[in-house]
Amino acid sequence: MSTNAPPPIFKDILNTLEADIIFGRLRPHQELIEDSLMERFNAKRHIVRAVIQELVSRHIVVKPRSRSARVKDFTMQEVNELYEMRALLQREAIHIMPLPATACALDELKQIHAKYEEAIHNHSDPWIIHTLNDQFHLCLFSLCNNQTLSKAITFYTEATNPIRSYGITDPAWLSQALDEHASMITAIESQDRASLATLVVSHIQPTKARWEALRKHN
Repeated sequence: MSTNAPPPIFKDILNTLEADIIFGRLRPHQELIEDSLMERFNAKRHIVRAVIQELVSRHIVVKPRSRSARVKDFTMQEVNELYEMRALLQREAIHIMPLPATACALDELKQIHAKYEEAIHNHSDPWIIHTLNDQFHLCLFSLCNNQTLSKAITFYTEATNPIRSYGITDPAWLSQALDEHASMITAIESQDRASLATLVVSHIQPTKARWEALRKHN
């Protein structure tokens, strides 16, 4: 890709393939054949290759040398290490987060939460729910005022997308996620740093546990 902004088709293909991987339409070890993707999306080879490279950089696709790219599979150890990194980074973000938060920042977080709640209640497309959930956490951790740390959190969050997705359509988990998001907002408003640090770590555990349980039965 050039230094200019990628063409719209790049993002369209990227979002579609990422959703296919996250929601299991493309399974672990399944190949991403360039010719097939070019035909599917009516796209040129360099666009498809750029999309694959971006998925590789997000750690959800692997590209062995001289072989086709394929959807990444995860070992139990890899999953544990990824979630340990997420917990470590998220706790640190809360530790350095200036409190009280500004009214503007809190309003933005509440607006995203309201959209997330509406999407869940309207049984919206899982990709929309997934995107709004990520927007909430991106906004939350940006309050630490450390862009490098925020980017690291985003990186490891994206790397666990195929794992997190195992609970994305489960009504019980979505209800719990909504409640925990609301509790995070309350903790920020009340400047309860300890409760917020506990919440942001415990919040990521149920989907990991769900992935582990399903993996053990496969």
